[in-house]
Amino acid sequence: MLRAVAGVALLATAAACSRPASSADAPAIRLITPAAETAYVEVTGLSSVTLDALDDARLTADDWAGVLRVAVSDDGPAVLGAYRVRDGGLRFVPAFPFDPGRIYTVRFDPSRVPGSSSTASAAVVTADVSRPGLDMTPSTRVAQVYPSGNEVPENLLRMYIEFSAPMGRRSGIEYLRLLDDRGREVEAPFLPLDYEFWSPDRRRFTVFFDPGRVKDGILPNQQMGRPLEAGRTYTLVLAREWRDGEGRPLVEEYRHTMRVGAARTQGLDPTSWRVAAPRAGSREPLVVTFPASLDRGLLMRALAVREADVDVAGDVRIEAGETRWVFTPGQPWHAGRYRLVALSILEDPAGNQVGRAFEVDNFDTVDKGPDAQTVAIPFVVRDTSTE
Repeated sequence: MLRAVAGVALLATAAACSRPASSADAPAIRLITPAAETAYVEVTGLSSVTLDALDDARLTADDWAGVLRVAVSDDGPAVLGAYRVRDGGLRFVPAFPFDPGRIYTVRFDPSRVPGSSSTASAAVVTADVSRPGLDMTPSTRVAQVYPSGNEVPENLLRMYIEFSAPMGRRSGIEYLRLLDDRGREVEAPFLPLDYEFWSPDRRRFTVFFDPGRVKDGILPNQQMGRPLEAGRTYTLVLAREWRDGEGRPLVEEYRHTMRVGAARTQGLDPTSWRVAAPRAGSREPLVVTFPASLDRGLLMRALAVREADVDVAGDVRIEAGETRWVFTPGQPWHAGRYRLVALSILEDPAGNQVGRAFEVDNFDTVDKGPDAQTVAIPFVVRDTSTE
């Protein structure tokens, strides 16, 4: 990743049209790349009269471009941005960051400064500036695809793709293909969205299968069937051309093969979960095992451990193809009664929630407690040293 260096990144060679630009009081053009800000062009060597005139001016965008013009070529359109008088110089901050490796032509015309007659005959100063080009050697890989188990349900609703580095903002659907066990591409398996579902760090991309094809009784399902068929094997192919946050392609094409099992059409039943309680005085993990895989993204935030009404702090791991939730406390357990609390939004990969199947619209909630959005499973941490 390109790291900007604080201070002056490049002092461009300024060429005056009729007099040298190297004298102490001559205007000079340079590109500044602060560590935590957008790179900007700065003109220094201007008199206080000129700076005051620019600071007080009420100029249009075209007027400003006449004074200080930044473009990708002599005859190209001016780059959009903002003009400011700061710290004894005139700055141009682009509306969008300068492209690494691209050369920009900068032209400062003192005669266009409003109300300053002393600059009317001054020479135009030009310079070419550029940010260093990026290393375009591919380095980003697909780290994991979820569900990670060997088998997925026929009515699979979503998948997660995790990358080793932040990805770009361009749509990812165009870089995905789903092949059946004969190598043929499955027609329109994914939900075509006008926007994408990324984690905040842009390392995890969520792929949705078209729910209209997944859910029974919906017209697309009746016309085309489900994208996946039980008993068959499919391969999700991620094209190498998918670009990361620096505009580089992936290191290589990635293929994820999955075997398809029967559809899962029942709501989640927390009474089927096995809770292995730890011993008091230890930091042994609490291990919760599910009869089938659950949605990894929701598992990371929809389960918690509480003592009375206080959440117990700790770290979570998801194991065994998303069939095991492992919670390690920050402090040793002490003997007492605890609860494993599950939000009712917890789902399996087919969209079935706690007490609610994806295939039905009406249901009776499993949770009979005062909080209608949680299910609580009690467990006891015992002091085995006295037994």
